[in-house]
Amino acid sequence: MKNIAKVLYLLTLSLNSVYMFAQNRQLTDFLPEAPENWHLSGTQKIIDVEALYDYINGGAELYISYSFQSVMSAVYTHKSLGEIRVEIFDMGLPKNAFGVFSHTRTKDEGEFGNGSQYFTGAQIFWKGPFYITVIADDGNEEIKNTIKNISQQIDKKINVQGQKPSVVSRLPAEDLVEDGYLYFHHYIWLNSYYFISTENILKLDEQTDAVLAKYAATANRMYLLLIEYPSSQMAAEATELFSLKYMGRTAEKQTRKIEDGTFVAHSCKNQYFIAVFNAATALDAEELIKKTEAGIPM
Repeated sequence: MKNIAKVLYLLTLSLNSVYMFAQNRQLTDFLPEAPENWHLSGTQKIIDVEALYDYINGGAELYISYSFQSVMSAVYTHKSLGEIRVEIFDMGLPKNAFGVFSHTRTKDEGEFGNGSQYFTGAQIFWKGPFYITVIADDGNEEIKNTIKNISQQIDKKINVQGQKPSVVSRLPAEDLVEDGYLYFHHYIWLNSYYFISTENILKLDEQTDAVLAKYAATANRMYLLLIEYPSSQMAAEATELFSLKYMGRTAEKQTRKIEDGTFVAHSCKNQYFIAVFNAATALDAEELIKKTEAGIPM
C-alpha cells in the first residue's frame, strides 16, 4: 500500500507541475533564436477557433477536436534559402498533444520531445502539452540542418515532459503494428478510420480516452478499439448501446459475422470497452479480445 501511495503522490506532483507550467507559460518563450544568416520576420498568435479556421484552411478540425488552446506561428527567412515556419500549438494537456501527433506521424523516431518524426522539409514533434511543426518549402541538406537546429532549441526551451495516455499501455504488444495506433476522444476520428455510425453511439467525449490500433499483417489486418471511460457504469452503458445499435442485440459479450464476411467481437471489462473489427475468423477476434482483457487491471 505504501508503494501505491508513493506512486500516486509522485503522479500528483507530476500533474501539478504540468498544470503550473501551463498556467505560467508564454508561447513566445519557446521561440528559438534565429540560426546564423536567418532572421525572424514575423510572428502571429491565434487563440480564437474561428481565426484558426482562417489560418489553417481545411485542417482546423484536427486541433479543435483535441481541445486546441492557442498557437504561436513564426517565420524565419533566409535571403537565398527561403522560409521556415515554426508552429507551437498549446493543446492544454499532454494527451491532446500526443493525439495530434498520432494523426500525423507514421513512425516515432524519438529524436525530439516525447516523440518526433522528420519528413522531407518538415519536422514534427510533441512535448508536454505542446505539438510543434517546423516546415520549409525545400528539404536540401542546409535546410534540414537548420530545421534540426530550430527543433533542438524548442525542445530545450520546453522544460516539461508528457506521457502517452495510459490507455495506450493496455494494448497487447503481440502482433501490434509498430506505431500503428491512433489516440482520440472524438467519434469523428473513429469513423474516419473505421466507420461505426453517424451517431456517437460509444459516447466519446473529452472525458474518454480511445485508441484504435492495427494488428497482424496487411492481409489479415484487424483493428482493435479500446476505450477507457471515467467509470465502469459509463463503459457498461456505452457497451449496451453499441450492442443494440451496431451488433443488433444486447449482450455483454458477443461475436458476429458482418456483411463483408469479416467478424466483429466486443467486450466490456471494468471501465473499458473493447472491440475487434475486420477479423478473418471469429476465433481471431475473440483471441485478441482475451489478450486485451488480460492487460486490464481488476
